[in-house]
Amino acid sequence: MKNPVPRRRLALLIADPASDYAQAVITGVRSQCAQYNYDLLVFSTMVKVCHPDRLYLNGEINIFRLLNYDLVDGVLAASLALYEDQVRTVLEHLEDDLRRYCRKPVVSLDLPLAGYPVVYTDDRKAIRQVVKHLVEAHHCRNLYLLTGQQDYVISEGRADAFCEQMQAEGLPDAREKVFYGNFWYTGGEAFADRLLSGELALPDAVVCANDFMAIGLTNRLISGGIKVPDQVRVTGYDATKEAIFNTVSITSYMPDVYGMAAQAVNLMHTIIEPNVPEAEIRMPVHHGLQTGASCGCVQKADDLRLLQGIGLNPNERKRNPDGSLTVNDMQGLHESYMFETLSVIQDKDQILQTITDVSYLLQPYRRFYLCLRSDWSDPESRCITGYPETMRCVICCVPQIEEDGYSKERYSEDSDAYCFQTAQMLPALDDPRDEPVVFYFLPSHFSDDTIGFAVLQTAMDAKRSADEVSTLWLRNVNNSLHMVRIVSKLIDYSIRDSMTGLLNRRGMEMLYQRRRDRLRPDDCFVIWVIDMDGLKYINDHFGHEQGDVGLMTIAESIRMIAGRDDLAVRTGGDEFVLIAAGALNEKDGQERIRKFEQILADKNAMMTSRPFEITASIGCVCYPASEENALETQIKEADRRMYAYKIAHKKQRKN
Repeated sequence: MKNPVPRRRLALLIADPASDYAQAVITGVRSQCAQYNYDLLVFSTMVKVCHPDRLYLNGEINIFRLLNYDLVDGVLAASLALYEDQVRTVLEHLEDDLRRYCRKPVVSLDLPLAGYPVVYTDDRKAIRQVVKHLVEAHHCRNLYLLTGQQDYVISEGRADAFCEQMQAEGLPDAREKVFYGNFWYTGGEAFADRLLSGELALPDAVVCANDFMAIGLTNRLISGGIKVPDQVRVTGYDATKEAIFNTVSITSYMPDVYGMAAQAVNLMHTIIEPNVPEAEIRMPVHHGLQTGASCGCVQKADDLRLLQGIGLNPNERKRNPDGSLTVNDMQGLHESYMFETLSVIQDKDQILQTITDVSYLLQPYRRFYLCLRSDWSDPESRCITGYPETMRCVICCVPQIEEDGYSKERYSEDSDAYCFQTAQMLPALDDPRDEPVVFYFLPSHFSDDTIGFAVLQTAMDAKRSADEVSTLWLRNVNNSLHMVRIVSKLIDYSIRDSMTGLLNRRGMEMLYQRRRDRLRPDDCFVIWVIDMDGLKYINDHFGHEQGDVGLMTIAESIRMIAGRDDLAVRTGGDEFVLIAAGALNEKDGQERIRKFEQILADKNAMMTSRPFEITASIGCVCYPASEENALETQIKEADRRMYAYKIAHKKQRKN
């Protein structure tokens, strides 16, 4: 039964969900969506959009093309996360897609996007407070600002705030003390080199517009013999975990990204539900100045960790309210030897089962889905842009706390949810639920070839989401899927006849046993042995090319009488074997012989201009699948019957 009133849905487009900024955005959006009873669909790359491998990045950003705008009520674009290191390509693609396909309201976060409404984090207040702290608490008078790229709106906004506060403190010529970097470690290191070389005089302090540059600057100055903070004080912005745990902890400012993201949901709410009162923004997340050693302040490491909402051990394992143990941390991922477990598997069915088995590393979660292209296992079939019209949900893990831990499920091929229209995005979106949830859509690909996508469904208040654990877990899965399809292709080359594409004898022996292992005790095998008539005569009188035509015609005819799970084999030269299994008997064997004869007759009738007919002799045998080591014996018996057929038909032709 569906929900009487469909729950509204918001889509959030973001990149690198494990980053501190993305985590703050997701947390703020989730919190406010929960108050409005909205479901949240997060579509995210697993890497930054400045990833140096452009083909790999193309495979990542294809996840945004999965979004069906008609199935959501509004779109939140975390534009700042989609624009890194002056790389605007991803944002430009998104702008184009929004113009072409989106008829729903869009709100941008922290950066202008195609004229849509924008909600900003108040970084002006942050920079001004940092300057105020350096002047008042540490009596600094000569301050530099190291901001990002010139003419970039974020860089210039933070530069303006620096100049405004310097003027308020009575410190002149602030604009001359603004220097441009790149929002990366290298920008801080390059600026440190200018100070170390004497190109620039040492200031009392350097205000960095983000933590990456602050870390690069601090560490390069120290390695160059400059003491931080004794000779130069340094501050950052963003209050990242890396800044806190740097050798010299970085004084930084935690911006109110959470509040900004929540306000973006409020703005969207006023657009899609203008008559429903706006919900208050709850502020469980700390923001503001976080002092550390780099400016000369002293703060206990435990206090810094507390501000980040983590314990003394970032990988500490805790009991959940239901008694289960949360192990989805990096330590647990490494200890699981997940990649090694997956990398030795060569069978595509077995790899899916093993992925299901290691899904416990993602817990706690509500459900985990893996949706793949129907031809994902064929490395020669590629999907570069978008997704095929239909997808297959090959894994659905539904954790149910039992005595033996989390249970896992695999969708069967006859399930309604197994094969679905890609425009649905995921059939489970429409499942009735008592409360709103989050769906994290993440890309499954190898390089720029899209294999499918993964979906992690969690509660709104889940402590873990699409973080560094789940993204690394999925990268391992993506690589293992690609390895399986490459290995499968190599195995396929070794077990198939190069001319006809049928199995060779090695393939027959390998797959026969697998087929036998899946049968019921009362099932039977039927084996047909087929021998092409007169191949030597055709080769000698009409050429080997015509002989090959004859062999291909026989192979094609065998395929036409073979079932999906049957083994069609060219055992060598002009000899072929077909093996079927199931609830079969001798009558089924004879029926296929008649069908094979008719197919060959029809093919010969269509080629009246050919100077010879293509014919074959065929014999079959039926035996219980329970017989041990029966393959060779039964093939010999079918071969004997085939020769009896050949002799009888040769006499008929003479008569």
